[in-house]
Amino acid sequence: MISGGKSIGETTLVLDKTAEINLPPRLLEIRQKIQSQEYVDNAIQRIAQVISNHLIEDSGELKLRDI
Repeated sequence: MISGGKSIGETTLVLDKTAEINLPPRLLEIRQKIQSQEYVDNAIQRIAQVISNHLIEDSGELKLRDI
């Protein structure tokens, strides 16, 4: 459940803790990992790298589309 917290000039969301009963172990593992700012930063960097690689590989195709 998401509930609003009192704040001035910005939005604050509060996530209520849900029961972790019957959740797959992989989901619990990912939930724990995303609590780490370093893990999230590294994931974003990996995603950016993959997107950059695709843009470089498909640069010729992109030029054809611009014509």
